[in-house]
Amino acid sequence: MSTRKAIRTVLLAGLLASATFAAADEALNVYIGQGQMPFADDDPADRGVYGDLMSELCRRLQRECRFHSVPWKRVQLAVANDPRGIVLNLGRTAEREAGFVWLLGVLPTSYVLASKRQRFDTLAEALEAGPLVVMGGTPRAQEALSLRHEGQSVVEVTDPEQAARMLHSGRVLAWYEIDLRVRYLWRQLGYDERALISGLPVSTNRSFIAGSPVLRDAPSLAGQMQQAFADMQADGSWRRILVRHLGDELAGRLLAP
Repeated sequence: MSTRKAIRTVLLAGLLASATFAAADEALNVYIGQGQMPFADDDPADRGVYGDLMSELCRRLQRECRFHSVPWKRVQLAVANDPRGIVLNLGRTAEREAGFVWLLGVLPTSYVLASKRQRFDTLAEALEAGPLVVMGGTPRAQEALSLRHEGQSVVEVTDPEQAARMLHSGRVLAWYEIDLRVRYLWRQLGYDERALISGLPVSTNRSFIAGSPVLRDAPSLAGQMQQAFADMQADGSWRRILVRHLGDELAGRLLAP
């Protein structure tokens, strides 16, 4: 190899290494959709399950993370063009598959119909019986609206706590939501859990920490996050996060093989 060619090779390797180190040094923008508890919030005193998880991952990866609170209907747009953008607690659906980099699968999520009056196992049953409340801008809302017939009512809200209050007050008959969020909010608002009736899961998904489709160095970051999460599972820190937000019984169920 000529001296000139050898110098070019060394320079190119140096530039590639510099680019890798620069990407690793860049702060990550972590987007949190408002109204996402118990999964995520931008309150430093209580970031929720995914917020605490992401904070610990950032610490272990020695990455600076900046948390941004965005209305849920805009959070996916905000992260889409951000080369350092990450979004917490995103269900992996066919419609979203190509729009994100799926960095870390975290928890299974079941979508249920909760009511105080009767059990509903299908959306058709709930829609026929009376008003149904759902978080606007979600696949759940789109599904409910697509199945609605003339005379049936679907109420879209921007805050799931509002949906819980509407169900408790009797303004709606059913609430279509993630089961963990239903139980969390019902307990947080001081309502009697014995009054809550949930049917079979309408669907089951897996919730992810996801990245922008233009996220820099995404494969490397995904590998690092997955290894750090495995370490957290092994050393008990992941269980402690779940217990802190969901209680010992529910944490145990989620971690059961």
